[in-house]
Amino acid sequence: MQPLKRFTQCGSLTMLFGVFIILFGVSSTALTTFGKTNNDKPTPTPIIKGKECNNHDDCVTIDKTSCVKDPIDYKHRCLCGDDSAPVNGHCQDVLKGLRHKCSSSHECEDGLVCQFESLNRTIGVSKFISKTKLCLCDNESGFFEDVLRDICSGASLQTIANILLSLTSTVAPFIVYARMKPHF
Repeated sequence: MQPLKRFTQCGSLTMLFGVFIILFGVSSTALTTFGKTNNDKPTPTPIIKGKECNNHDDCVTIDKTSCVKDPIDYKHRCLCGDDSAPVNGHCQDVLKGLRHKCSSSHECEDGLVCQFESLNRTIGVSKFISKTKLCLCDNESGFFEDVLRDICSGASLQTIANILLSLTSTVAPFIVYARMKPHF
């Protein structure tokens, strides 16, 4: 009985400590971080901005960029077709937005056509007539430029009309069939 008693007096603490080690594990990081604050916060990524510009000629050195208004700070910068800054001097192939340089309408987003600008337009403090083709709102299809928001207005109405047209053309055959079916 003596060995069992010694085991329970001294061994119970040892066994309890052993169980904690097995359950929770002992790692070197737990021992070295005791009393320290957690400094593992991710470093914020810097905001990438395009090169500031005054006209499209300032952006010739950066492929696939145009001098357009940055949607973040409204300064004119050399931006890619989707109004994002080039990464390492390169832009992905995307459809081009409003006022981006283009060579054909296939490069422009829906509701935009590639054409020469026909009227004077103020950018910043200088007026100019564009000598390059730009993706501009398709006026013939009912789109017009909203200068304050730099978008083509009417695009949302066109989208709703297209959705309603496709929904109607999908449902119409079922309605016609139901009307033609003889009732018993």
